Amino acid sequence: MKTPSFWYQPRGTLSTLLSPLGWAYGKGGKVLRTFKKTESFPIPIISVGNIVAGGSGKTPVALALARLFQEKGITVHFVTRGYGGSIRGPLQVNTADHSPLEVGDEPLLLAEQAPTWVAKERALGVHQALKAGAQLIILDDGHQTTGLQKDVSFVVVDPQQRFGNGCIIPAGPLREDLKEGLSRADALIGMGEGNLPISKPLFKAQVIPHISQLPQTPVIAFCGLGYPQKFYDTLKRLGVSLITTETFPDHYMYKEEDLIRLNNLAKKHKATLMTTRKDFIKIPLTCQKNIHVLDITIQFEDSEGIYQYILQKIPSLREDA
Repeated sequence: MKTPSFWYQPRGTLSTLLSPLGWAYGKGGKVLRTFKKTESFPIPIISVGNIVAGGSGKTPVALALARLFQEKGITVHFVTRGYGGSIRGPLQVNTADHSPLEVGDEPLLLAEQAPTWVAKERALGVHQALKAGAQLIILDDGHQTTGLQKDVSFVVVDPQQRFGNGCIIPAGPLREDLKEGLSRADALIGMGEGNLPISKPLFKAQVIPHISQLPQTPVIAFCGLGYPQKFYDTLKRLGVSLITTETFPDHYMYKEEDLIRLNNLAKKHKATLMTTRKDFIKIPLTCQKNIHVLDITIQFEDSEGIYQYILQKIPSLREDA
């Protein structure tokens, strides 16, 4: 579904009416996490997740952490649930053979960086990664996963987005009670400018946009993200002449008729279509021509600091590096 606008506004009538459902959702998740048996592994596991329903930047952060350890010579594998994909796994993602409908969109991005395992039961994915020679597992979207022992748990937070109206789905964007979610985090990763008044170790990071050439024409931007405004604001900061935006539900699988409509809109305004890499991989191949893509990477303000923090938590990685 599209992210409701009232999630990121002061609490109002709608969020109040939906609060009982949010309470039930939060309690149900807590019960499942409480009674889930936790399995330990002879391999370090780093969890990267969030407490809001999408948009904080957890997958780009997972990619950045993987690069950090790959540069030290450590073999990193990703394990993810493959949200939106039909395959239960465990299965290693092959970018040439698998589609977003099969494995989800984010696993395809992860698999370009390191071996990636889709497993609805994450522990099964970890077992397969271990057999395949992984020295370190990074769980993408792993904060609400309690079926395996994690050595370090990072929660990614956008200081502008924060935690919305502070209510639990469907009354707000929270996936669980905020206090409980933060209590399970070892540290926070703050994406972008702004302070986070939370008494946890905080590592700041910046989104670095990459585009070979900015369009000279006006732009129509479209995406299906948990917090789409971040993408649109990035384009504005880059000086793009943004004439309108088209927002789709998070993890949306584009259809040919969607692109026909967008192309007609672009022709009408003599504009260029722009989207994110996560969206682009879900666009039918026949429709990808002439769509500009904004790629991003994450840059830690203190990459050595976060690396040393993880080594303190996982001393065995010193031996592998």
